[in-house]
Amino acid sequence: MIQYIAALRRDDKGAVTVDWVVLTAAIVGLSVAVMAMFLSAAKSPNAAYHTNMNNAKTFVDSLAE
Repeated sequence: MIQYIAALRRDDKGAVTVDWVVLTAAIVGLSVAVMAMFLSAAKSPNAAYHTNMNNAKTFVDSLAE
């Protein structure tokens, strides 16, 4: 039984698969984080654009009065 446990401990089959799974998970996680960052940054200029356009329209309308 001890020889079986020692042989199982020395066996490294599948270690490369685990490495690839961990690396792939890390890449996917980083990609999701970067996409979330870009999506949140892409939403704010749109809102700021509409606010600035409304302010500009109000200013132009006040000049016309």
